[in-house]
Amino acid sequence: MATTLKKPVRDYIDVDFSFAKHPLSKNVSFKTNVNSVKQSIKHLLLLRSGDKPFHPEIKSPIYDYLFENGSSVVQVVLEGEIKKYLSVYEPRIEITYVKVSYTAPNDLRCEVAGTIINLQEPFTVSILVERLR
Repeated sequence: MATTLKKPVRDYIDVDFSFAKHPLSKNVSFKTNVNSVKQSIKHLLLLRSGDKPFHPEIKSPIYDYLFENGSSVVQVVLEGEIKKYLSVYEPRIEITYVKVSYTAPNDLRCEVAGTIINLQEPFTVSILVERLR
């Protein structure tokens, strides 16, 4: 019996945050599927309190733990909060793991891996958050 590849039920399409022009249509470029979800996760993890007007509850838990001591207990608590945060605000993903590490006294690296629910494609997003002052 021959197997056929099925097209995904739904394509995920988001506007590219670089707002670059498409070379042919001269319109704003789009990101699709895996790249769209990765961009969304990065955006959610870098949101600070007050970035979303009229929604102060939407903020990343990363900035609350930026100046904490880098103990293993703090890392586990932050990993759990990031999983909970992403499960609420990004329903397109199923998280495999979240890994948090303090690379310097004021630097925090966060790595999120998982699969996109509709496409069953794995992804990995890594973000470095550092305090400049």
